[in-house]
Amino acid sequence: MSALPVTAGRIRAEHYLRTDTGTVRTRNEDNLLAMPEYGLWAVCDGMGGHDAGDYASTYIVEALQARSLPVLHGRRVRAIQSILAECNRHLVDYAQQNHFSHVGSTAVLLSLFSRRAAVIWVGDSRAYLLRGPTLRMISRDHNVAEQLLDDPENFRPGESSSAITRAIGGEPTLVSDLACVETLQGDCWLLCSDGVSGVLDETEIAGVMEQADDPASELVERALAAGSRDNCTAVVVRIESDVEKFTAF
Repeated sequence: MSALPVTAGRIRAEHYLRTDTGTVRTRNEDNLLAMPEYGLWAVCDGMGGHDAGDYASTYIVEALQARSLPVLHGRRVRAIQSILAECNRHLVDYAQQNHFSHVGSTAVLLSLFSRRAAVIWVGDSRAYLLRGPTLRMISRDHNVAEQLLDDPENFRPGESSSAITRAIGGEPTLVSDLACVETLQGDCWLLCSDGVSGVLDETEIAGVMEQADDPASELVERALAAGSRDNCTAVVVRIESDVEKFTAF
């Protein structure tokens, strides 16, 4: 999708959206959300190794779309976390009622208001911030590889390092992570599923975000050309200008 200029949470921004089933999968279990009127964007990746991953990612997106979110950013972030917790309970119950082992999805969300940015995530879908030439990963994967960095003695032979350790619908109680940072004019944000981040290195990602006319589509196309075997989704948000210099979080 080409750029759409928006006034998101009292900032001027433009966003780019792209999701693709890819060349291997028969259905797209990724989903994306753009609610610029609330300064909110998200990427969800249904758990491909489990049943009804597409149902899980779609349910989360629709649950967020159905709510009227608070204007104040701190209250909005807490409301989003509450909605995700409700989605978690629903997906756990849905799996039990339908005799599925799990029905789950990762999620990474970006909430913007004035110079305030909040990233909320569960799983291994990622959030990046490009400021000038420097790309920084804001989220941290909830997977075995990252868990082993913290606790090497927890290694289990035969366990895949890419296996996720958290998902919405994965456990009865949801544990999400939150990062709050300042965002500035010229910043460029990326939310993406692991179908993109798993095959593109950060140098290539930064170059596309900085130079491409439609960075979301370019990232997805490059991921597919690089041999991604997964669904591929990217949401890019470029901060064009401040409307208000400061607003209490």
